[in-house]
Amino acid sequence: MSTATIARPTTARPSVADATAEVAVLRSRASDLRRSADGLAEPVAAAFQRRAAELELEAAALAARLGIAEPLQLAA
Repeated sequence: MSTATIARPTTARPSVADATAEVAVLRSRASDLRRSADGLAEPVAAAFQRRAAELELEAAALAARLGIAEPLQLAA
C-alpha cells in the first residue's frame, strides 16, 4: 500500500519585476478596451469601459499589495 502526499501550493510572492510587468499588462489591457469602446453601441461601450475600470483597479491593488510605487491612474 503506497501513501501519496499532496503537494501544497506555494505562496511565494512574485518578483517585483514580474509584478511590475503584470501591472503594466493590466493597464495596457484597460487602455485597449477604452480605445475599442469608441464607436461601439452604447451598451457594449459601457461594458468595455466598466471592464477597463476593473482592470485598472486590479492593477492598483496588485501594485499596492506588492509595495510597488504605482500611482492609481483614474480615467477621465
